[in-house]
Amino acid sequence: MQPIIWLAIVGVAAGALGTGMLSNTFFLNLQTLGVAETDLQSPIKTANIDFTLSKISGVHGQDPVYKNRIVKCSFHTPTTLGPGSTIICKLTDADNDVIAEGKIVLQKTYTGSSPYLFIPIEQVAFDDANNVQNVHDVKIVVLGPKPTITTPNEG
Repeated sequence: MQPIIWLAIVGVAAGALGTGMLSNTFFLNLQTLGVAETDLQSPIKTANIDFTLSKISGVHGQDPVYKNRIVKCSFHTPTTLGPGSTIICKLTDADNDVIAEGKIVLQKTYTGSSPYLFIPIEQVAFDDANNVQNVHDVKIVVLGPKPTITTPNEG
């Protein structure tokens, strides 16, 4: 082969390798991400979840049928949560996609081991998404109250 063709092939290969070097990726360990001087921590260690169901009637062909829908998640934890804490209940399907959810924001302190908190399922991805036949798993997200920012006294 002609040397000029080899030179062209080497040039194209070097250019292709060079662009691959521009896409460096790096991983972050967000478990130790801190806000000011405080590490982020989960507000709870354990939680108990139950569901409140409602029965709706329907028709399959000419036969009457009944379907159960999840209308509320009931949440309980032994951990005390402060006012402003948010609790989100996400219902997922077999593909791990969120198909329904609800949330509450605490207006007052929830004392650990108190009676259950009821989280109404108010958002659905499609009609009848909260039918128990469609729900595969539940995910609970608990956010503590928003942290207050303190600034040092200037003097």
